[in-house]
Amino acid sequence: MERNRKSSGAPSMVFAYPPIDEEILNVLRNREEFVIVGHVSPDGDCISSQMAMKALLLKMGKTVHLANAGPFDRAEIVHLRADFLTHIDEDLHRHNPVVVVVDCSAPERLGHLANEIEGLTTVIFDHHSNGEQFGTYRYIIPRSVSTTLIIMQVYKALDIVITEEVAEHLFFGFATDTGFFKFINAYRGETLRLAAELVDLGVSPNMMNTKMTGGKNLSYVKYLGKLIDRSEPHFEGKLMTSCSFLTDNGQFITSDKPSDALYTMLLSIKGVQVVLFFKELSEGTTEVGFRASHQSHIDVGALAERFGGGGHKKAAGATVQQPIEVVQKNLIAAVGKLI
Repeated sequence: MERNRKSSGAPSMVFAYPPIDEEILNVLRNREEFVIVGHVSPDGDCISSQMAMKALLLKMGKTVHLANAGPFDRAEIVHLRADFLTHIDEDLHRHNPVVVVVDCSAPERLGHLANEIEGLTTVIFDHHSNGEQFGTYRYIIPRSVSTTLIIMQVYKALDIVITEEVAEHLFFGFATDTGFFKFINAYRGETLRLAAELVDLGVSPNMMNTKMTGGKNLSYVKYLGKLIDRSEPHFEGKLMTSCSFLTDNGQFITSDKPSDALYTMLLSIKGVQVVLFFKELSEGTTEVGFRASHQSHIDVGALAERFGGGGHKKAAGATVQQPIEVVQKNLIAAVGKLI
């Protein structure tokens, strides 16, 4: 039977994390082997959530595997690639491990791993509310600013000590998903209090910011410049789009993704409500990033879901099995109807 826990009822101004179902905690206490899975094209919150959950389960004496379909194309996480399985093979599946899915509540966002975990007990920890419901147990808190702060609640519920290393994972995921505090709204003091706990455990916000924004090479800067140059306005400037093509891979050699900086710059333009970034993965596959301004009424998470993806109201993603020019045409038209 599916166990589903979401924040419910009339929204209050002050947010507090609801308790985690005892069934979920008992699964973590009583089972012995786990696979921790995150979404494709993992970001800082996804990878940090996986690493923090691994540390928690190891502390409990469990056997733990990390799995992610990748690609690991962000400079701040590329060095972790070797720690992750790319597939859950038949031998591991026969062990009947519990699958802990973090930062993802839609199976299609797991890539090929979605098929490989079928039949296994699955626990979902996430703050995305879009997508097809799956999993045996679910703790989904859309009002949480990051999945790492949800994992922090698991540590508290199980009374597991948060080490400095784990605190750095938890803070890094929080920092990347909030644009280093920029996306935190009013009446969210609990978020700052949790961040303060992590700082008191030894996390340096200064070093975290350097990890997020520093270490770029010249090719990254030129690539970002090219994407800005390709940006185009639509619907009287309410929508901005840009695109990356396969040929860029040979021209711009960088291990980092310039998309985050691109979103920030395009959303800073007066009147922009939505930004779409199209990336050609192959001749017939396109990755799309969706962002909406905080003043926009458009739910890009719901829009991404219509195209096989998911995410938040203000940030989402999708991988579409169509050529980039087709996806561009369809999505620009879809945004036009919403605007």
